[in-house]
Amino acid sequence: MSVVNTNISGLIGLNNLRLTNLGLQTSLERLSSGLRINHASDDPSGLAIAKGMEAQIGGIRTAVQNAEDGINLIRTADGSLSETQDVLFRMRDLAVRAANEATLTTADLTRLNNEFNSLMNEIDRKSDAVTFNTKVLFDGTFAAGQVLQVGPDNGATFQLTLSIPDLDATGLGINTASVGVVANAQSAIDLINSALNQVSDVRANLSIQERRLGHIIDDLKAADINISAAKSRIYDADMAVEISEFTRLQILQQSGTAILAQANAQPQSVLQLLK
Repeated sequence: MSVVNTNISGLIGLNNLRLTNLGLQTSLERLSSGLRINHASDDPSGLAIAKGMEAQIGGIRTAVQNAEDGINLIRTADGSLSETQDVLFRMRDLAVRAANEATLTTADLTRLNNEFNSLMNEIDRKSDAVTFNTKVLFDGTFAAGQVLQVGPDNGATFQLTLSIPDLDATGLGINTASVGVVANAQSAIDLINSALNQVSDVRANLSIQERRLGHIIDDLKAADINISAAKSRIYDADMAVEISEFTRLQILQQSGTAILAQANAQPQSVLQLLK
């Protein structure tokens, strides 16, 4: 063509160079951020899916923390209940000792009963003193059951109810026990045996819940890994692919610039007609 006002070759070269520069900008952004999707326009549907997964991942990780807190609560309760059993063992020994009518005097029974009552008062004190994050564990607060949120969504399948009965002297059924009289000491043996069984049952139930929480945490950790991997495939940049694309675009930019210079020089051939 022997025209000078419209350089079609130059326009084509300029447009291709513009597209190459846009591609370089996108590639540089992905390489610098490590993300394949930096703007919603990069992949609208992919962004929506990835953000949904991100919300799920956040819920899973928080649920893991909740479950771990639940385990810590259970271990706090179990450690205290172990001491409660030791107190009850001593009370049982005192009751058995006080039932030995043939060798004990009234003064002996009084001394035994004083220690027995002191230990009962300690059980009452512990029921109001043992706490986790300021929540009292053995005063009946947990008797009706308190919910642990151990999943990322709402619903019974994502919740675990933790129950701990009232474990003061009244709750254990030993508030009326005494060893100041032989007959009472004999009755106290049975009452304390029942209390020991009750505490053992509570500890067993708490241990079962702790094991369940351990399995729940394992499941949540596995879900976290798999959903994170799925999100990464959508959202994160493949650095090897992006570097290869960046190199390709750099070559195109250099060649496009050179070709554009050649296209801009083409109209100069018209000058030959003026000679």
